[in-house]
Amino acid sequence: MTFGREGPLSAESEQELMRQLVAGEEHAIRTLYSRFGRPIYTVGLRMLGSVEAAEELTRDVFLAAWRKGGRFDSERGRLSTWLMAIAHNMAVDRLRHDRGAGRPPLVLVEEVPEPAPLDEEEVLLDRDRAQRALAGLSAAERHLLSQAYFSGWTAREIAESEGIPLGTVKTRLRAALIKLRKSEAEQSRMATRRGIER
Repeated sequence: MTFGREGPLSAESEQELMRQLVAGEEHAIRTLYSRFGRPIYTVGLRMLGSVEAAEELTRDVFLAAWRKGGRFDSERGRLSTWLMAIAHNMAVDRLRHDRGAGRPPLVLVEEVPEPAPLDEEEVLLDRDRAQRALAGLSAAERHLLSQAYFSGWTAREIAESEGIPLGTVKTRLRAALIKLRKSEAEQSRMATRRGIER
C-alpha cells in the first residue's frame, strides 16, 4: 500500500502505515515524517523555546512512535492526534525536568517556521469538526482543556489556579477528552456513511 503526501489518510491506511513503521520499512518512516514532522517540530519549538530542543523532541517523538507503534489503534483516534499527544507529553515532561514549575520562555514570531501550505477545504472541514466537537462540551470543560493542552498547564497547576481538588481536575479532564473522542468517532462514522451513500 502506498500513501500519498496530501490529504487525510483513512483509518485503515493509518493502521497500515503504523504496521509498516513497526516492521521497520523505510518508506513508512519517510511518509510519517513528511506528513507530521513539521507540526511536531512546531509544537516543540513553541513549548520548549529552542531549535535544538524542538529538533530533539521531533526525533524522540518518531522514535517513540516506532517503539509504541503496536499500541496505535485507529479506532480510538487519528494518527496525527496520537503523535501530537506524544509530542505534547514529552515536551511537558522536559519542561518539568528542566525548569521545574516555571513557564517556558516566549518564542518570537520570527523564529517560528512557516507551516506547510494546506488545502483550504480540508482546513475548514477540520476546523468545523473541531468546533462541533468542542460545542458538545460545557464552558468549564473547554476552559480546562484549554489550560491543559493549549497553555501546557499540569493538572496540579490547574487545581491550584482554580481552587479545586486535583482529583476533580483529573476526572473532569478525562471526561472532557472522552466526550471529544466520542464526538470525533461519531463525526467520522457520519462522514463515512455520507461517502458511501454518494
